[in-house]
Amino acid sequence: MKPVSMKVFVLLASQCLGGYAAAGRPSLHKSANDLSAVHYQEPGQKPISFDDQIKRLKSQSIDERRDAIERLAELADHRAVEPLIGMLADQTADIRAAAIDALGALEEPRAVDPVIGMLKDKTEFVRSAAARVLGQLGDARAVTPLIGLLSDSSSSVRGAAAIGLGMLKDPRAVPELITRLKEQSPDVRAAVANGLGGLRDKKAVPALLPLLKDDYAMVKVAAALALADIGDKAALAPLREAIESEKDDEVHTQLSEALKRLEASREPTAVGGSFNSNLLGQATTFRKSPPRP
Repeated sequence: MKPVSMKVFVLLASQCLGGYAAAGRPSLHKSANDLSAVHYQEPGQKPISFDDQIKRLKSQSIDERRDAIERLAELADHRAVEPLIGMLADQTADIRAAAIDALGALEEPRAVDPVIGMLKDKTEFVRSAAARVLGQLGDARAVTPLIGLLSDSSSSVRGAAAIGLGMLKDPRAVPELITRLKEQSPDVRAAVANGLGGLRDKKAVPALLPLLKDDYAMVKVAAALALADIGDKAALAPLREAIESEKDDEVHTQLSEALKRLEASREPTAVGGSFNSNLLGQATTFRKSPPRP
């Protein structure tokens, strides 16, 4: 069995954590403690207003522009949508990705078409951010563009597109994702399996089952969790067989957790569901500690 690569788990987690965290850049989605550390203000210091943040978007400093974008996202003021859309034309890729992430945080329908346009950005992590945010925005206009992005030259972008499609829960994506389960890149195979888990369509089950024997642990785990999300009891026997033959203790634990979820699940009645949070909470690191209940 090939060693576990962590790249795909950063990719899978990043759609929950923020637009361009997958590229090693900071996410806009921080805990309250993180935010206080990043934007600490001295006692008695006047808070920077919305208007001040808009002015800072024109700063010559990349760091200041990025900080202003992050603060606008925190303010959750929808007056920021148009200025943030304007930042999508910034010459710095980090700023474009930060603006995409901020628009996703605001969950504003006006952002859908501009963010779709960013799927053609020259920078890989900007395209990835756009794909994930389009999934977050949940607008069906993004389905066809994201299907097209499954053919991107970058494996991380293709993976982000697969995750975005899973979040959109549109059945048109199912056959397109099934064909991508044969991708050469294990990162993409795992991301596609995750996307199909989000769609919860039984038609994906026959294509997911062979991935339980994949050479890469992350692909096996992603397939098992997707099968658990889909909830088709026909996967019970193959999953039990995979568990019996699994040599790696940590992977065995993850497959066993997927089996428990599948045994307890109800048969799906329609395409739907949510992002496979187990990949974020359990498979991001193959710990030897017991899986979460």
